[in-house]
Amino acid sequence: MAKQITAAAIDVGSNDVIMKIALLKSGDAPKIIDQVQRTIPMGAATYSTGKISQHLLDQTIDVLKSFNKKMEEYKVSHMRATATSAFREASNRLFAVEQIRRQTGIDVNVLSNSMDLYYHQIALSETIPTFNALIETNALVLIIGSGSIQLTLYNEGKYVNTQNFRLGSLRIRELLGDLERHSSDFGALMAEYISGELNYYKTFGPKRSSYQNLIVTGGSSRYIRHVAGWNSKHQEPITLSDYQVFFDRMRRGAKSEMLRMGNVPSEQEMLLLPACIVIDEVLSFTGTNQFFLSEIDLADGMLYEMASTLQNYKLIRDPEINRIESAYYLANRYRTDKKHSQHVSELTLRLFDLTRKIHGLPSSTRIYLQISSLLHNIGKYISMENDGIRSYNIIQSNEIIGLDEKEMEIISLVACFHNGHLTANDPMLERLTDAEKILVMKLVAYLALGNSLDAGHKQKVEILRTQVVDDKLEILVSADQDFTLEMWNFYKHTAIFTEMFGLIPELRRRKTSEK
Repeated sequence: MAKQITAAAIDVGSNDVIMKIALLKSGDAPKIIDQVQRTIPMGAATYSTGKISQHLLDQTIDVLKSFNKKMEEYKVSHMRATATSAFREASNRLFAVEQIRRQTGIDVNVLSNSMDLYYHQIALSETIPTFNALIETNALVLIIGSGSIQLTLYNEGKYVNTQNFRLGSLRIRELLGDLERHSSDFGALMAEYISGELNYYKTFGPKRSSYQNLIVTGGSSRYIRHVAGWNSKHQEPITLSDYQVFFDRMRRGAKSEMLRMGNVPSEQEMLLLPACIVIDEVLSFTGTNQFFLSEIDLADGMLYEMASTLQNYKLIRDPEINRIESAYYLANRYRTDKKHSQHVSELTLRLFDLTRKIHGLPSSTRIYLQISSLLHNIGKYISMENDGIRSYNIIQSNEIIGLDEKEMEIISLVACFHNGHLTANDPMLERLTDAEKILVMKLVAYLALGNSLDAGHKQKVEILRTQVVDDKLEILVSADQDFTLEMWNFYKHTAIFTEMFGLIPELRRRKTSEK
């Protein structure tokens, strides 16, 4: 039985630096035993100047040093630290991360939008008991950050899509701050700006007759609940009428009194109104008469993932599902041949699974091959010629939940070179380490074989088993039709596999008597 461990999750956010410390027991959800939060408006400088202020960075370093003492006190054995948009968008983020590492020993991982969403989705599915039931209908998840908001749509229990908007509470205040002294109704001005930005989603987003459920979370959620007097211990939905009463008071003269009575820290006050306006605008176009307001944050998601990876805690919703469903959404958006892509994915993964001793890759890389297979033809939406590089560009310009920038680069490259025409000195591999180059080339070798076996897009071939005989990899297949085209195509795409593994792939068709 696994030993109980103490873990910490640190979120260097755009407005707050948060640390949560939890006990992780075998098979159990994390039990938070302490949490610390310090407000440092890091994003204020980034959103206005494009750089992290040295003054604010020094403050952050001091806070993280105090976190180190707290972790020593609790004997924390595992720690993860992340940063979001304030670092992600800063031109000096590499220097800032290095200063933090050098002075505190803490390695901060700067998250992409998709990884930010990944951790939030884990936390929501783990803390809202009815989450899986809610997403069986048209459910929209709104995550309000300091720098941006994310709208994620689920339907029939499946991920549909995500849109990211630079409408975070702190960013809006920084962007429109100069107008505040010139406006008699700054709230109305913010509402007009937010509505205009969200109009893209309303006009071009998924066409839904209605949204049955709305889930809202983000940095201001706890303060909104506190000021409104809504019980934070129960995950009951908030009715539209109750929210409108609260929102009207926030916009009018009662706002200052509410904030005073709610004991909201002064540095948080200016972020509440933009967050409330975003919620109101989303409520308006969804048409829902109630919504769930969750207090979870990024650190919660990190702790749940740590419980899963370190202590075998079984997550309610497998995060890998979101990755695959993101890929399916992207493939559908660019009108790929679904049957072909799915069959190529099945063939490629089957070969990958049957030959683990040959490729020697960790199971964690299997998802890269699966997504690359599903998206390898996506570039044909733009042009039938040079579709590989177009596939690369399309994948690079999109995001898939739970994959960071390096992982997206690997997937993009594998999809780009799905025909197997790749060498180790190709200019497109220059940014990769030697180990990453080998990984890409191995995955390309497998995708090239899998793709070749559906040359006519007729899904004729199934892979039954493999065996190594001398210098050959014999692949036993079955085919319900003549597969002369597939066999011809297969032998045109074996070179990279032979070069990588020193084995010559050969096809054998199952005879009637073979099982």
